[in-house]
Amino acid sequence: MHLSVTQLVFLLLLFLTRSTYSQTLDTLLSDIDPINTIPAQALKELLQEITPLEKDANAEQQTIIDLLQLRHLAIIGDLDAALELVEKIDNPSTRPEYRIRAYTTAIVIHHVQGNYTKAFQLLNKAQQLLPWTSNKTIKYLALSSATELYIDAADLEKALDYAKQALAAAHQTNNPVNICTAYDGLSGSYYKLNKLDQARQSNLEMIEQCDAIPMPLFSGSGHLGLGMALQKQGKHQNALEQFETAKKLYQQAEYTIGIGYALLFSAKSHLALGKIALAQQHLDEVIPLLESLGQWNSLKDAYAYQSELSAKAGNHEAALEWFQKRFLAEKRVLDKTQALQIAKLQVEYEIKNKEQHIDLLLKENELLALQKRSSLLLAWLVILGLTLVALVSALLWRRARRESSHFKHLSRIDPLTGLFNHAYCYSLAEQKFHQCRQDKQPFAVVVADIDWFKRVNDTYGHAAGDKVLQAIAKVLNKHMGSHGIAGRTGGEEFTCFLPGMDIEEALKAVANCRDDIQPVMDYGKEIEVTLSYGLAVSHGEYNVLDILVREADEALYEAKNLGRNQIVTHNDLTLRKKA
Repeated sequence: MHLSVTQLVFLLLLFLTRSTYSQTLDTLLSDIDPINTIPAQALKELLQEITPLEKDANAEQQTIIDLLQLRHLAIIGDLDAALELVEKIDNPSTRPEYRIRAYTTAIVIHHVQGNYTKAFQLLNKAQQLLPWTSNKTIKYLALSSATELYIDAADLEKALDYAKQALAAAHQTNNPVNICTAYDGLSGSYYKLNKLDQARQSNLEMIEQCDAIPMPLFSGSGHLGLGMALQKQGKHQNALEQFETAKKLYQQAEYTIGIGYALLFSAKSHLALGKIALAQQHLDEVIPLLESLGQWNSLKDAYAYQSELSAKAGNHEAALEWFQKRFLAEKRVLDKTQALQIAKLQVEYEIKNKEQHIDLLLKENELLALQKRSSLLLAWLVILGLTLVALVSALLWRRARRESSHFKHLSRIDPLTGLFNHAYCYSLAEQKFHQCRQDKQPFAVVVADIDWFKRVNDTYGHAAGDKVLQAIAKVLNKHMGSHGIAGRTGGEEFTCFLPGMDIEEALKAVANCRDDIQPVMDYGKEIEVTLSYGLAVSHGEYNVLDILVREADEALYEAKNLGRNQIVTHNDLTLRKKA
């Protein structure tokens, strides 16, 4: 076959064009280290240059681009898309340092989303991969991730130890960005431990390091932390100057959560100084922002300040309503802290169990002590709430009594789907699991995840996504909730516990669910929906439910790998591995 002159010229131009793109991409990526932290604005501008050339990237370049895009998505809050990139990067063919870098970002995301067990599991995976790389920055990032997790898990001495190690590791990298960001965890640990002089000094050093780069986001965190320490020492005017500087830097970095923090702490200082109008102005701005971001730890304080302002204005009914909001937010924070600590204990148990079975008793004792402390704190909150309600009129007090049963219901049920929420679902399942072990009956776990759910939200909107979640929940509750326990345990993830069901019965129930799922209609548009299912069954061989759930998760992960809309049992997965 002979090519014409025109065809030859076209092919030559195509080859030269692709070579030019490749060279341009090589030029853009040549000085980029995807392991190191890149300032948010510089990262955004770099990705804008790379995107038109991405189609010509080779495998190594694509992984680097994915890592850059992962961090950008995390900064702007597109967390589901970021986690999809983590799954893409996390495979054995990817270099260990790139996988650890993806893990450290995913740890932050899972932490924010409340998937605490996953966060601790990824931290463990990162630490296991560290011996396979000599990259000093990676060591720093892994230590830094551990610091944040242990701060929120209230293991503050361990958090401070990790923070000091992280700062030392950052200095070993000789990278100003790493040194800048390392002070964030250190200053936070000192603040939580009430070591305010050390916290102020760490924040001052952080500001100096980050301003020299510059890195507005972390400079903002330094000013915010300095203001918090000054505020705790009663120096509110000085604190307000730091909060204003932090807010401007966060606005420059487009860091929405940071802006909310700066406004909240400013409101607190204005309230302490008696500047009621300014405090109210900040609260009017920050409360909707924090509610949209789900920042319950900050919202409990915002609600408390608003309740105090309403009481000062003589509006006791509004003050009571804000106090009730604070009560619910306090409960959410308590649940989060408890879930973090339980997740920490669970992962530590899984690791040490491979070496020492005796460690089980110690972990169970810690868990019992944690539950006792949580019960005492919850009882204190209830007493405080009753004391405040007693100061209001008898009519409001009776109304609060009527609403108490409603609050109890809300604490157990996912409000969107009507299924059990994560905490209550697992609490019931634990009881059924141990009962089945005593009665020598099988116990099945099904973990189901909606396929491509992010596309539904992106294409049809979040209201349509909510309809999909409700429709799926109705089918799962019909076929599996009526025989066991059905709960919503993640954004688009559901877990069903089936006491007394063996593998054949559980597969039949799952098949009935899949057959019963119909397209969801939204304003005349038909939305096709499928789920991937992971299934595992115990016949009494496991002592704890978490192992069985993990097997079902592994089967679900395999179902996703097989193309989604699949039913995979852990037994199938085991057979494939042996094959």
